[in-house]
Amino acid sequence: MIVHKLVLGLFTATLLGSCSMMMGRSTTYTFKHNPTAADPAAMGRAVASRDGSMVSTTLTLSGLTPSKAYIAHYHAFGPASSTDPCASNGPVTLGFPNFTADASGKVSVTVTGDMAKIAGDMGAYINVHYASDPSVVPICAPVKMTKS
Repeated sequence: MIVHKLVLGLFTATLLGSCSMMMGRSTTYTFKHNPTAADPAAMGRAVASRDGSMVSTTLTLSGLTPSKAYIAHYHAFGPASSTDPCASNGPVTLGFPNFTADASGKVSVTVTGDMAKIAGDMGAYINVHYASDPSVVPICAPVKMTKS
């Protein structure tokens, strides 16, 4: 009986340890260049890490216009597409802080928000826009590829 409780205790500790590692797991998304002449060398990645009901996402970008101001957002799927989230023209669900590329066109920016704002069809993609003209979207990172 004591051995049985000891084995059960070790199993439970291992199981709980595995759950806590899964909560801190991160996912990386690669940005793709949109069909625009803006920032032709722009590229980057988004790393999203979940902790309970919160998600922290860090964008690491390069090839941007040096010293130019940008904005970035998570967007929900829009009505324009069911297969390419970046072309779907969906509403903003979570915004990153405004940022400016450094002298070499690089930047790193992080946002933390409630997972509910980017779950399901929410947060299907991340767009990087010019702050001076949000209609200019050099790069996009698809986060979810199809509507639910």
